Amino acid sequence: MLQVTFYYEGEHSIFELLSELKFKYDNGTYVLNASTYTAVIVHDAANKKLLLTFSKELSFDQYKSLHKVIKTIAENISASVDDHLALMGYLGDGSEAFIFNGWSHWMIFLEDAKHVSMEGQKVQVFNNDVLLGEGILMAFQKDKTVKEDFRIIECLLITKNGERTLLGDHLKIIATGEF
Repeated sequence: MLQVTFYYEGEHSIFELLSELKFKYDNGTYVLNASTYTAVIVHDAANKKLLLTFSKELSFDQYKSLHKVIKTIAENISASVDDHLALMGYLGDGSEAFIFNGWSHWMIFLEDAKHVSMEGQKVQVFNNDVLLGEGILMAFQKDKTVKEDFRIIECLLITKNGERTLLGDHLKIIATGEF
């Protein structure tokens, strides 16, 4: 199991916050039964800390969902977050990335690697769930003005009708698995 500890000061309505995040109070613990994973929080009110535990075998999308929960809790109670027991992976420079600290750099690193691996593959390109085109991905351009997120704003495809450049503010590229 992985764990994250939140340390906070002052008085906060932990029950209210966790209830809004869909945690259910059960016998001294708060349990989040998301559709595909479970997370548990134990509240140590005397020491003003929350201990969150969750599986180390979740999908990337499940970790993204859990990261949002962690971020929301930390922001709402102005907590410091100790996530050294929730290592997600390593960045290109070898530094560690955790579920909260270093998360955005890790996510960008993974998304970049995923998209580079799609170059030369048949893909579909969407903008706001609207299919813009499909073909062989030759290149893509990230939005360099956004530092905390991975956004593709341009890509070059080879289509049945030749080269085609697709533009958008947040393009989504999906490999079709076809050749």
